Amino acid sequence: MLPPSKRLATLLAACLLAGVCALALSSAAPAAAGSGSGQVRLGAAPRLPPGARIVASVASATPMRVTVTLRPRDPAGLSTLAKAVSTPGSPFYRQYITPQQFVKRFGPTSQQLKALEVSLRAHGLEPGTPSSNHLSIPVRTTAGAAARAFSVSFAHVVLRNGTSGIVDRQAPAVDAAVAPEVQTVLGLDTVSKAVPLLVRAHTVTRALAPRDRAHIATGGPQPCAAATSADSQGGYTDDQIASAYGLSGLYTSGGPGGGADFGAGQTVAILELEPYTLQDIQTYAQCYTVNGQPVNPQIANVNVDGGASGTQSGEAALDIENVIGLAPQANVLVYEGPNSGSGPYDTFSAIISQHAAQVVTASWGQCEPLNGFSQAQAESILFQQAAAEGMSIVSASGDDGAEDCFPESPTASVDDPSSQPYVTGVGGTSLASIGPRPSESVWNDGVTVGAGGGGVSSFWTMPTYQSAAPSSLRVINSGSSASACGASSGDCREVPDVSADADPSTGYTIYWNGGGSSDPTQQEGWQVVGGTSGAAPLWAALIALTNASAGCHGVAVGFANPALYYAAGAAYGNDFNDITSGNNDMTGTNHGQFAAAPEYDMASGLGSPNGSALAASLCTDAIALGYPGAQRSVVHTAVSLQLHASDTRGEGLGYSASGLPAGLSLNSSTGKVTGRPLHDGTSTVDVTVSDSSGTTARTSFSWTIQSNPSLSRVSLTGVGATRPKLSFTVAAGRDAPKLQTLTVALPGGLSFSRSRATVAISGLKVKHLRFTASLQRGTLVLKLGTAAQQVHVTISYPRLKSGGNLAAQVARHSGARVTITVHVTDAARLNTKLTSRIKPRS
Repeated sequence: MLPPSKRLATLLAACLLAGVCALALSSAAPAAAGSGSGQVRLGAAPRLPPGARIVASVASATPMRVTVTLRPRDPAGLSTLAKAVSTPGSPFYRQYITPQQFVKRFGPTSQQLKALEVSLRAHGLEPGTPSSNHLSIPVRTTAGAAARAFSVSFAHVVLRNGTSGIVDRQAPAVDAAVAPEVQTVLGLDTVSKAVPLLVRAHTVTRALAPRDRAHIATGGPQPCAAATSADSQGGYTDDQIASAYGLSGLYTSGGPGGGADFGAGQTVAILELEPYTLQDIQTYAQCYTVNGQPVNPQIANVNVDGGASGTQSGEAALDIENVIGLAPQANVLVYEGPNSGSGPYDTFSAIISQHAAQVVTASWGQCEPLNGFSQAQAESILFQQAAAEGMSIVSASGDDGAEDCFPESPTASVDDPSSQPYVTGVGGTSLASIGPRPSESVWNDGVTVGAGGGGVSSFWTMPTYQSAAPSSLRVINSGSSASACGASSGDCREVPDVSADADPSTGYTIYWNGGGSSDPTQQEGWQVVGGTSGAAPLWAALIALTNASAGCHGVAVGFANPALYYAAGAAYGNDFNDITSGNNDMTGTNHGQFAAAPEYDMASGLGSPNGSALAASLCTDAIALGYPGAQRSVVHTAVSLQLHASDTRGEGLGYSASGLPAGLSLNSSTGKVTGRPLHDGTSTVDVTVSDSSGTTARTSFSWTIQSNPSLSRVSLTGVGATRPKLSFTVAAGRDAPKLQTLTVALPGGLSFSRSRATVAISGLKVKHLRFTASLQRGTLVLKLGTAAQQVHVTISYPRLKSGGNLAAQVARHSGARVTITVHVTDAARLNTKLTSRIKPRS
């Protein structure tokens, strides 16, 4: 975390966006009437905090980057699906959808996107390419154009400490016709910043006794002497962290083939809002070895909105090094975006819409009130998409204890995005002894250093995985509240969900700022840092190892919270380390209300992980059933479709199905559908897979049976005169897509000339259809420019060249027949062979 003197600017600046420096939240109610004709405003206007001064207007030509976010097509359906695929015991547990299915079911339609783009252009803006999930549209513009388009005005503002920026004075307005589809407009200010949740060890003086510094042979990565020399600073190397949190069992016997599990096959995405120095990461990796070989991390960068800029704090180095030190064979994608305006949202959007990673970790956040509810709502849709698609997102819960808006306000508050219902919030502990099992307490070093974040959300009601947790876990306790979020029934979301080491006195040994290249004023090379920034990537690495473990059989954990609370309710002492001492009331102004207690508490969540045991619990009770997609077959043609499913326990599976087309059957043991469909038509097939423990998985898909295309009106004339002409008609079958490609093969004695073709193709109501023709291995391939239901083809001399054999045969035997073959490919890429026996004519 930044020092209080530097953080004041960040937090005050964020107030400008949210208008909450007195912690009186502005309403984020549905759109109100705007000043522009036919426009409505979204949310509420930001208010200036005490001490902030408007000093000037903003030049019209000032460049701006704006992101317009959209609502999903079916918000209730998305929420239901995200919950169903993440909840143990649900028949749809871990039956994740693909990004393509998300767009088809929940993304705004192409017509809605087009209408919004037209609206933006009508107001003088040039929208960019929509995100692949259809949930946002970027706009590069100027302050003048944005002010006119969204009916706002901008001002240069100087904050109490002299920091300046641009802020919009009104809530943005959009056309009433598109307002129901628009969530919010992000990027109209340049002062709101997320905070890196990292704390440096040199700010504290406590150190642990030498006896607690022993290194453990975990079976995982082992550090070199240069890293272990940092023990004197009080930190731990990753082999010690792995030992403390029970990862050894995964390393030694958890791989998919029964061997070691180091996260191979998994990709972890790391959100960063600052740059980093690759040489620092390489120096760290070269220090660690696995089975005597140096760690060789696969790291790639993805720049969003031009990438990250500014100075380094060491945050990125901590995040990356923790992941590669604990899951050394996992791939790492570092998404770097700007820390202003729509940058944080755009970076999350890129991570989730691209879905290149199974696990996501974020160690940047800001207090809920300062973040603003409009931005949190837009983020929430992204996190629901991630849950529906089986992505795990973990986020640091903040380093200001129960008072996340400190120093602006000592009032209890929590951090976004860790407080989001579809994010796993990770709190902080002080790791006194690595054990195993470890000895821990809640991290709280007071206002001069920091404390682990936690408490009650002011935005979100309590999700079911908390409200329905067994009473023995004490999730609902004396600190629970319904008033913070205005819940009409029940309580509000509680944070964190889990925790791990975050105390800089017992922190993480990293390599950063080698040679002073990143910040000559900071410590160089091997050093110890803390903060919940270190705890979040630790949990990301654990989930990656879990996904890659033999016990999960290739099924991703996905959104972890329901499974975490389920595991805690079933075998708490086996899977978690209980944190029972300390509190996170950093300022001492909230009477220590979030104190540690047995099982769950709002200072440490469910506690820290007992890794191998917890991984096994997270892998249980799930069947992965692949979605086969919509099927299309031809009547009376052999069908073979293999359904794919796996059980996390490795148990045998039984398959059943209803709605199969007549003539097809499903093997209940193998999951293979075979047969020959008897009739054309479309049906919905419902498949259920179950194991001996009663766990089930279901999926549904459509199956269309189409009739064969037909070949008619076939004639071959002019053979005897060596001026042959071939003509025929092809029509698509019933319930079949239109025709796309025709491949024509000729009988012996007749071949295609390579001279210029004389080919004509007509349709039902079109005299001339566009097409391309090519010769491929003696056949003529005709590709239609536009798919057609029926075509008539005429191929005339000199495209056909007769050989003597056929001509002589026709001359001798007027009744001789030859075979014409046409292979038909329709728009669904189904191929059918059609033949016709005809009498050539001279």
